[in-house]
Amino acid sequence: MDISNRFLLSLTLFLFILLSLPHNQSVAEEPFELVVEQHVLLPGAHLVDVLRKTFNIPDHLIFNEYLNLIHEINPEVKDLSNLADHQMILIPLALPPKNENYRIVIMEPGRITKAVPSTPEQKKPVYSTPMHEKTTPVEKIDLTRILSEDFIPLLDESDAAVQQEGTHEFPDFEGSQLSVNTATYPIVQLKNNTFIILDPLNRFPSELKDVIQSNWSNYKFIPSGKEQGLESILDQIIKDMSFFKAIKGGEPLVRGKDVLVKISADWLICPDSESQDVFVVNLIYSPEHKTLSQIKNYLESQSINIIDVRLYKPGEEETLPLGETKEETKEPLSEISKLDISDKLDFLDTLLMLAGEEYLKNVPISIYSRDSNGLALQVTIDRTFVKNGKKHLIYVQDKSPKLLGLLKKQGFPLLKLSADDDAVSTIKKVLDFLKIRTQSPMITFAASSAGKKSKISIHIPGILFEKSGRNVFLTHLELTQSLITFLTHKNILPAIYQ
Repeated sequence: MDISNRFLLSLTLFLFILLSLPHNQSVAEEPFELVVEQHVLLPGAHLVDVLRKTFNIPDHLIFNEYLNLIHEINPEVKDLSNLADHQMILIPLALPPKNENYRIVIMEPGRITKAVPSTPEQKKPVYSTPMHEKTTPVEKIDLTRILSEDFIPLLDESDAAVQQEGTHEFPDFEGSQLSVNTATYPIVQLKNNTFIILDPLNRFPSELKDVIQSNWSNYKFIPSGKEQGLESILDQIIKDMSFFKAIKGGEPLVRGKDVLVKISADWLICPDSESQDVFVVNLIYSPEHKTLSQIKNYLESQSINIIDVRLYKPGEEETLPLGETKEETKEPLSEISKLDISDKLDFLDTLLMLAGEEYLKNVPISIYSRDSNGLALQVTIDRTFVKNGKKHLIYVQDKSPKLLGLLKKQGFPLLKLSADDDAVSTIKKVLDFLKIRTQSPMITFAASSAGKKSKISIHIPGILFEKSGRNVFLTHLELTQSLITFLTHKNILPAIYQ
């Protein structure tokens, strides 16, 4: 056997052995992203009906797949058949692929997300670990600014005062004169005449602490022991203000009747037992998480006071892209589009305009042109538009079934709007005819520029759709000026149907 043949035989044996070896299949694949919607149950609504009517899920998938999956991704819910009014629940927009792990991805408020095709089986979910802010080192925070600016509403509510300039003189004790520079050690005076000396960096001499605490019982130091983070210091101050109720963390607060507000608070404070007023204190680590001013104004009208404790550098807010914070100064809308169902054609025209569709009115459509037999037939249609090179016809006035049959035979897409159709039915028929995907019945909007990471969200009943990069929101509610300006700030065009 010559050298070349020997080489070929060796190469063949090597390839055979290589192909016979087991392949390593341990490479971890990325889990499937299961897109879910945060849905708020309206009073009297049942989950199965919501899945049928709102999400268009057939019964065999509801009872065989979706209910099990919903229970799986909402572990805090014990009984899906006994859900409370206004309860927030995660609903998947599709079933994950067969035998694949998945992770939960919450649909960003105010955006239309295309559902993934359904498949019948799934493995246990892999949850994304939520981002949790670390304890904030006090030396990196301007505590003086927090007390003199962010905390002012809370101090006023509790009849407390803060001293951060000049000196504080202690009462006379055995002829001694003791004073403290409050620029270094701010002092909060409570309405019960308790004085809180803030010593976040533990620089106050321990001997003087002992003298003060042994001779004046109405003075205390925060923190009282070793150095603590800002969150702990603020928690102690809030507790010492002696509000009726001050809850740190806890379940989200849901308020409202038609427009719902969901609030996750670092501190939820009820000043007294009789008032409905609440104070929401949230630690804000970047400008994009700050509650938009329009929502603050709206919530104040609902007796909810938002206090954003800004933990970012003061200069960061000015470096945001245009539209993040500067938009808050935008002039409010003087009026918004209104769709009145009592005039069906006018209602249709406004809806087509909002959808960005160019259309023509009362156009004669030729079914037969003059031919050798001299026949010509034209039918006048209320509204027409061209989509994908084909004329689409919408009519309100009744037409003869035979004429409609001729139009269909010519291949014209037809939409009949009945005089009995209500506003919602008309909107959904038209948008479906336009092939525009919609989101309904309760739309979630983040109250900050941070999208789904926002601690506060607004939930308004209506229909949301996107056309040519523009979001349009239709609702039957008479929105307040604050909410109209808020939606405009979010680059959403609001309109009211009646």
